[in-house]
Amino acid sequence: MDDKLIPLIKGPQKKWSITKASRNVLLTVSFFVAGYALIVSLSSDRAGSISEFFSLLSANYGWFLCALALFFAVVLCETARFAVMLYMTKKGFKPLLVFRTAMIGRFYSAVTPFVNGGQGMQAKILNQAKMGRAVSFTIPFAQAFLKTLVWNFLLLLFFIFNNQQVSVKPWAFVGLIFNGLFPALFFVFSVNEKAAKKILGSALKLGARFKIIKNYDSFLASAWSFLEDLSISVRNIVRNFRGFLLIIILYIAEFTAVMSIPFFLFKSVGEDVTYSFMLISYMYIYLSTTYVPIPGAAGAYELLFYTVYADAVKSDMIYWLMLTMRFFTYFFYIGAGYLVQLFDAISARLKRRRELGKIISEIKTAELNEESIEE
Repeated sequence: MDDKLIPLIKGPQKKWSITKASRNVLLTVSFFVAGYALIVSLSSDRAGSISEFFSLLSANYGWFLCALALFFAVVLCETARFAVMLYMTKKGFKPLLVFRTAMIGRFYSAVTPFVNGGQGMQAKILNQAKMGRAVSFTIPFAQAFLKTLVWNFLLLLFFIFNNQQVSVKPWAFVGLIFNGLFPALFFVFSVNEKAAKKILGSALKLGARFKIIKNYDSFLASAWSFLEDLSISVRNIVRNFRGFLLIIILYIAEFTAVMSIPFFLFKSVGEDVTYSFMLISYMYIYLSTTYVPIPGAAGAYELLFYTVYADAVKSDMIYWLMLTMRFFTYFFYIGAGYLVQLFDAISARLKRRRELGKIISEIKTAELNEESIEE
């Protein structure tokens, strides 16, 4: 009995599911406390009352419903892209898996610097779901690559063909250059295997020299194998023209929805703003915060939001508009990602108990059979 129970009792535990998620949430909240303290001090004379804010929303609920619809469209686009990529790699349609993967990715991106740290956890979830190592690692990083590539292309077009002056435009240009580094590196890794091996090999040697990487040979072999899988998987995705085109369309739709939400939010409190101004200015805010090395760009996002829009609005709702926009683009994903991990942890524990109960039942049945044979 003991021999059969030991693997279940002392098997690997998913401690990260709850404790690590909680720690990351608390760490992120600590950054936001400082950020919001700064913004409250700046906007104390224009914060307005929350009752007035809800009163304005109820009077202009049509605009707010449009903003809400755009928010749900963003979540749908994010989930749909994973579904399309899994289907393209012949892994079938798995709605629950793609939603979990999308939310976990956004959660870990939200609680890591530069808002770009969720791909590893997405790869882990897909690999645990037996999607295969190549698919599990390629899809999250290909998603991040294509999103950055498409969004940067659209943002570059607005930079070139738009003459609207916004105070944070120079910072946004720096963000555009910074964002271009990741797709450039991913392109090299997935297309030019020789150059990728040279870059990766140099990085691994540096890591081994500083004792960051302990088993260099084993790590190097795994890295070469990963590069081969990555190259094959990326080519398979690109060759499926219809699926690839659909993914690009979903990125454009998500981009348009995210950048349009501020316009409808400001209209929902009665502000007389133009769509072009709100779209362009929010693009600049987005770009200006992408290279801030703080989870969620806490403090920087709020400061830029207030700086750009404080003089453009007449009401005292700037603080509540900022919080609402933050929920749509940030807090929702923290809450959703945490709940998904909590659900996974509870499901794993229940599954473990069922397996344990099944083994105990089998052992008791075997003991009863032995007793009956002896009699």
